[in-house]
Amino acid sequence: MAEIMIGNYQASIYQENGGWTGAISLGYHPNGKRKRPKRKGKTKAEVKDKLRELAEELEKGVKTNRNYCVRDAVEDWLTAFASSGKSQATNEVYRSLTDNQLVPFIGRTLLKELTADDVEKWLNGRAEQLTSSSLGIVHSILTRSIRRAARHDRIGRNVAELVDTPTGKPTRKSRSLSLRQATALLEEASKPQHRIGAYVVLGIVSGLRTEELRTLKWSDVDFDKATVYVLRADRHKGETKTTLSRRGLGIADMGVDALRTLKKQQAAEKLKAGKAYQDNNLVFCHEDGRPYAAQHVRHRFRKILKAANLNPTEWCPRELRHTFVSIMSDHDVPMEKISILVGHSSTKITETVYRHQLRPEIRDGAEHMNDIFTRKTKSA
Repeated sequence: MAEIMIGNYQASIYQENGGWTGAISLGYHPNGKRKRPKRKGKTKAEVKDKLRELAEELEKGVKTNRNYCVRDAVEDWLTAFASSGKSQATNEVYRSLTDNQLVPFIGRTLLKELTADDVEKWLNGRAEQLTSSSLGIVHSILTRSIRRAARHDRIGRNVAELVDTPTGKPTRKSRSLSLRQATALLEEASKPQHRIGAYVVLGIVSGLRTEELRTLKWSDVDFDKATVYVLRADRHKGETKTTLSRRGLGIADMGVDALRTLKKQQAAEKLKAGKAYQDNNLVFCHEDGRPYAAQHVRHRFRKILKAANLNPTEWCPRELRHTFVSIMSDHDVPMEKISILVGHSSTKITETVYRHQLRPEIRDGAEHMNDIFTRKTKSA
């Protein structure tokens, strides 16, 4: 085996399997295994030329790595992750956390100079602003980004793996509107000027999840039976949270009335828009038929809250479902029945195991809601 210098690297060339093999020594991997990229050829001269080309490539890589920052590593990983088939929502969450919680703080740090202390200091600083869940995600983004950089020989050790994720700020617990607040919100949401008024009404009187409401189609609504069928959700590949989430729900009268009014409104909008209308058959959508994203619903929901004299910063759309459960419970509906209405298998398990039957329709929720709010209106 001949030991030679190829550029700035020590190399060896030797005969193997009737030809020649050359290898450049680059030290060791973190697991202790030697780093020896190889080139093969029919002659010693051919292998030597290939090793020179390899040495030139390595030198270019070294120069690139000298200016390779944390931001570059994260961007490279995000690009690869975006093409891995994950949902658009997940990509958006990762991008937002990267742009707002990672890059502004350690993004300019050279990757080769990043230390475990730097990572720990950054995470502890973000712990005051992020929940434990978000903190875990952003730590994972950095860890996976450096791991990818290591696979591409840009760094040897992953310092992010040496640091534990600290505990973040407490997660805001979901709450429910009182019956008085729910009644005020329903009255305001029923007014024609509110684009997502029917969304709010249906959320309260049916307990449907926000991601189920956003993908609800008119073909899922049976006005004759006053029933809505849950067949999909605004999730990856349009699937419901589990296959057992598919169910049919009887809808209270005010929910049916709100849907009828909305359908008439949409028909007029479709006629006015003409060819510009994007007909997705969605129940809840923009004036031109485009689907709502979660942020669009939140924005319009806050307007209804404000008009109903409720603090728009204190409530979010998912709490319409919590309100449904709370009102049912407060009016002596058995918890076992509530679990069925919202798709839970028991009162102890939240959104994990769901009813698998689509029919017969679950009519109890509609009957109780009709009774509760009719009684409330007459006594007002």
